[in-house]
Amino acid sequence: MSDSEYMLELKGIHKSFGDNHVLRGVDLSVKKGEIVVILGPSGSGKTTFLRTINFLDPADEGTVSINGFTVDAKSHRKREVIELRRKTAMVFQNYNLFKNKTILQNVMEGLVTVKKVPKADAETAAREVLEKVGLSERCDYYPIQLSGGQQQRAGIARALILDPDVILFDEPTSALDPELVGEVLSTIKDVAMTGITMVIVTHEIAFAREVASRVIFMEGGVIVEQGAPSEILVHPKEARTQKFLERVTHPMGVGAAPLS
Repeated sequence: MSDSEYMLELKGIHKSFGDNHVLRGVDLSVKKGEIVVILGPSGSGKTTFLRTINFLDPADEGTVSINGFTVDAKSHRKREVIELRRKTAMVFQNYNLFKNKTILQNVMEGLVTVKKVPKADAETAAREVLEKVGLSERCDYYPIQLSGGQQQRAGIARALILDPDVILFDEPTSALDPELVGEVLSTIKDVAMTGITMVIVTHEIAFAREVASRVIFMEGGVIVEQGAPSEILVHPKEARTQKFLERVTHPMGVGAAPLS
């Protein structure tokens, strides 16, 4: 661990797509083992913000620090980005599994190609982590043979095996049928219990209440409000946060989102 008390620090993050100023000077500091859940309406900048952390969408301005290693968005070099990415793992909305590889091969891939681990050792590690996410009997299946929930659990296994400093989750249940959401959220809760630092973009309010150390509400490319789940989800101070939570927690309302 670095001299800083924070595992993850983002300072002054700006990002534009053409004339659309998506992120407007966002700051975030996350302590080791903290689980930060980011909520916000569509178009609020939360997914873009998540993707600036590992430079999938490099910010136009600002710095990203993970475990003391800092990269400046304006002056970054390719090798710095590679080093930063080695400290993170990401679980995507749409699984991003290789369709022509078995689940075992998908989970092994990062160890073999990124960390140059011998295949035999990588296979042993992959089988262990697949057992942890309840997929030990599906090792030789291809993604098309699995449900969406199983594919997403394989995605979580692929992130875990890299032993990252920070795991990023981008709406991990948004592509799932409602009946499959629970199994994925349960797996993420199990991961959270291991003490790994996590940043999760989600619309699942009940899940946020249960798993988050801290909840952040974003809108208009800024952090509007943040605090403990009991504060933000029960007694938000900002009118914009109140309005958002009202909309997503009343299923009969316009634009309502499911609680779980």
